[in-house]
Amino acid sequence: MPSHTITSHCPPCPAPGATALDLACGGGRHSFWLADHGWKVTAIDRDLSKTDRARNPAINWVEDDLECGVWPFKDKAFDLIVVVNYLHRPLFDDLCQAVKPGGTILYETFMTGNEKFGRPRSPDFLLQADELARVFSDWDINTFQQGEVSNGKIPVAVKQFISARNPKIST
Repeated sequence: MPSHTITSHCPPCPAPGATALDLACGGGRHSFWLADHGWKVTAIDRDLSKTDRARNPAINWVEDDLECGVWPFKDKAFDLIVVVNYLHRPLFDDLCQAVKPGGTILYETFMTGNEKFGRPRSPDFLLQADELARVFSDWDINTFQQGEVSNGKIPVAVKQFISARNPKIST
């Protein structure tokens, strides 16, 4: 099941062939949802062995280690990038460069305070307060949220979310 935060803030697919990148896609829950909503999806993860790739063969599945220091999409830009429950700070610059002018990034992951609920606990994998707002401070921020997330009435995690539009003009 895709994240409600992602599905409720995702812009509609602007045109046939509009591209989306699901970064660190895991089992592909957001990849499948995006493809079902008209996006031409590229999904990347270091291990796709548990992903039902046959479910939607139109998705471009890429198995690659995002933490090896080589950005696999050097000459490619996307209309939309989705990142959920993944943090590798060295990718921030690459992500900013990979969103087309006028495109959107949706980024949702754990932040400081989550350690009281479980994993991740390491500061390496937890955003600091307002961190995504700082990373995308020169973008048009549509939505920024941070704090406890509940499952019904019970808090289950501490997360941060941003929906931001790349304000650069196409050349």
